[in-house]
Amino acid sequence: MALLVTGAMGHVGLAVTRLAARRGLEVIAQYNRTFDADAAGEVPSARWVSCDLADPAARAVLLADPGIEGAINTAAVPNDRLAGPAPARAFELNTAAVAAFAEAARVNGWRRFIQVSTGSVFQSETRFDRPLLEDHPPAATSVYGATKLAAEIITTMYRRQLGVSAATVRISFVYGPPLVPRERDLPRGPVVSLLREAVLGIPVRETAGGDFAASFTHVEDVAEGLLAAYLAPALKHDVYHLGHGRNWTTFEVARAIADAVPGAVVEVGPGTLPWTTFNTMRGALGGSRLKDDTGFEPRLPLQDGIAAFAAWMQANPERLIPQ
Repeated sequence: MALLVTGAMGHVGLAVTRLAARRGLEVIAQYNRTFDADAAGEVPSARWVSCDLADPAARAVLLADPGIEGAINTAAVPNDRLAGPAPARAFELNTAAVAAFAEAARVNGWRRFIQVSTGSVFQSETRFDRPLLEDHPPAATSVYGATKLAAEIITTMYRRQLGVSAATVRISFVYGPPLVPRERDLPRGPVVSLLREAVLGIPVRETAGGDFAASFTHVEDVAEGLLAAYLAPALKHDVYHLGHGRNWTTFEVARAIADAVPGAVVEVGPGTLPWTTFNTMRGALGGSRLKDDTGFEPRLPLQDGIAAFAAWMQANPERLIPQ
């Protein structure tokens, strides 16, 4: 019986697929159109399946597989830069597909369904100096935030009303290998963009952005936490936060990059732009539920995570240059 990992060619999905395979789990790895044969070759035990989860007929075929015993759903239209211009697809993938997964879990008696959500369900916050715990009321105003929050509500309903072993795990501003966009991807925040330029020897002299703060989390920690939630004997709560319980500013990101890349020029000025172009500021994702129920805690705070990512970039320079 297999764990279904959706979005397995994505940043988080690939990390979960690799980790689950290393732990000896049978994995069905779903992807949409993008397929990296080299990445798939690193997980030879996984069964890679192409499926557009925004297509109801296609996902019905996938979910009819009797060999699936549970799922970690990382697939999504992943931010407002992409969701805003395509709200219908965002709803179909971020919300309707989640209802289909939860129903498959109910009908087929899956051992667990983990819905991966986001800190972007908190979009009306005015205080950024305190952590947001799991029971903090969410409020979503954008296409991305609203579709992800709707998926959380569906997951909780299936858990509470229909007895499905399901839970939502919220993550935030994930960074780490192998994802290195060749140009600045503002929704992902400053870590990967500024670090890539520093490793390439490009001086970073930003006039603004230093006051932007977020719960940056290394992708290895995210994969470990999601798998821990999937494998836990029992989950006592509807929603979990995966993170360090604190925010770091871009000023702190710049200092960590300068420490990780000796000789790098990394300067940033005050303000939050350009990083708030597609993101709203919020308090850090906090809470102890994931540790209490699974024993998991992130092991790579910002300084260590950036150092590890810098070492990977330096060892893989071909991943930094546009092809």
